[in-house]
Amino acid sequence: MKKIIIIGGGITGLSTAWKLSEKGYKVNVIESDKSIGGLAKSIKVENYYFDIGPHSFFTEDKEIFKKVMDLFEGEQGEIPYSKRIVKMMFRGKYVDYPLSAKSILIQMGILSAIMCSLSFAKSYIGTSISSLFVKKTQNENLTVKQWAIDNFGKYLYLNFFKPYTEQFWKIETSELSHRVIPSSKKLDFARTLKHLLLNKYLELSKREPGKLSLVQRESLPSYYPKKGYGEIANRIGKKVKSNGGEIHTLQEVSEIILNSNNSFDVKTNNKTFSGDFVISTIPLNRVITKIKPLHETKIIQSAKKLEYLSLVLVYLITKKKNVLNCQYCYFINRPYNRISDMNSFSENLSPKDENILAVEISCHYESDMWKSSDEEIFSTCIQEIEKDNFLKKADVINYKVIKVPSVYPIYRKDYDIHLKETQECFDKIKNFYSIGRQGQFYYGDIDQMIRIGFDTVDKIIKQ
Repeated sequence: MKKIIIIGGGITGLSTAWKLSEKGYKVNVIESDKSIGGLAKSIKVENYYFDIGPHSFFTEDKEIFKKVMDLFEGEQGEIPYSKRIVKMMFRGKYVDYPLSAKSILIQMGILSAIMCSLSFAKSYIGTSISSLFVKKTQNENLTVKQWAIDNFGKYLYLNFFKPYTEQFWKIETSELSHRVIPSSKKLDFARTLKHLLLNKYLELSKREPGKLSLVQRESLPSYYPKKGYGEIANRIGKKVKSNGGEIHTLQEVSEIILNSNNSFDVKTNNKTFSGDFVISTIPLNRVITKIKPLHETKIIQSAKKLEYLSLVLVYLITKKKNVLNCQYCYFINRPYNRISDMNSFSENLSPKDENILAVEISCHYESDMWKSSDEEIFSTCIQEIEKDNFLKKADVINYKVIKVPSVYPIYRKDYDIHLKETQECFDKIKNFYSIGRQGQFYYGDIDQMIRIGFDTVDKIIKQ
């Protein structure tokens, strides 16, 4: 049986190993960290479970849903249903997120509703007329600025899309591709009104996996393990091992050697793994530098232009309950992008009389924020949080800071050129796959990463 080397023990790599090991392949998963899960892990510190960013499991893919639920078979209630309530703080008010017709017309106030509606109507009519004369392919490389104005109007662009997008990505909207917006499609105002205001529920059985819009995916039932989202990754890892696969932690890949017989030797800090296939899930700009021999300097330069945004997480431990009136809330004009009330996901993440708030700050690697001390980061966050008057510094009994590099692919307006050149290089390497969020430069949800892993296995089986 063929031997498979998987670089990266995140959810994509683990899912790929899971299915491969079920099919009888010899699998070695190489992970640089001391624990598996990647961006979907939970870190246990004393009596606390800290997710690497808040997650919940949701999917319209019936196969993926069953596979994940089967991981918890016999432990009823271990991954209970969790109704997602997501808000955005807009001018001191909580409004529904993603922005919807309901948010605009009811929650944002009369003046904002009128301005949004007029601005939207103007852009809708304008883009509808122009679409009669402009081919769809001509609009594929829209920037966030162009896309937001065309589809939502200038008012919503200036008051929401521009400040939040630039706050999150640290780049001007005129320099970002519209693909940074999940499911960035033209808003069908009438259909959105019908779906959200008339409370029309999804007919999931009639929909193909992967065909739901952002608003529709946000309406899917979500699930969350009792002891942190990382339980999903941990249980997949156990399945891999029970099927005969091996997981090697604290192994940093230094070289990927291409042998003349199309096999591979992957060198780490203290081991060498040999295999017939290599599946990489680490960032494209990192893996490209490890492949030997690779003499295409132009390709290496293109890959290095593919950037990833990093994340600083501040976990505030407090005895105050129900701090937010939702599971998580997005913020504009703050150093942080989102705050999550973790005990609304599960009460088992902390001692019973305590709560965890997860504060997310996006930043570029080696930026001032990244280099700041834990104390400086905490001070910056709590000063701003106090302005919104839902938590005081005196309410925080402890905190923890975790820094995570290479989290979000940055879709600059010319990213597709560099991505295409890089992918074409990988396509020339037989039995080599680069997949997942980092490996495909693709921002997707956990269920979509699992699907990518499963589909990759199907390709290998057919070879």
